[in-house]
Amino acid sequence: MRNFIKHTIKILLGLTLLFCSLTRAEQTPPLTIASCEFQAHTARQVQTLRLTEGDDWSQFEQNVKKLYQDGQGRTDLLTVAEQVYLTPLNLSADEVYAEMLSACVELVNN
Repeated sequence: MRNFIKHTIKILLGLTLLFCSLTRAEQTPPLTIASCEFQAHTARQVQTLRLTEGDDWSQFEQNVKKLYQDGQGRTDLLTVAEQVYLTPLNLSADEVYAEMLSACVELVNN
């Protein structure tokens, strides 16, 4: 089970790094939407892990900090994950994805 957590966190970190690189690029609407989709997908993965492993925020944060050295990728992953942990536990991963995508797109459009 620990390997599952480590693998999931690696995927999340990779997506977060990709998200960060996309947001630093020249902003165009399709790129912005893609960035929001990556952020929402990361949120979905965090919620999936949260639902299957029963982690609370402090456990998740400590696991990420143990596995990855300090840097922008880890910071961005924890920022997205913290938002997920503020959502109700009874939301499905797909509902978290939809909420995060909607919030990101709304923020970008305003």
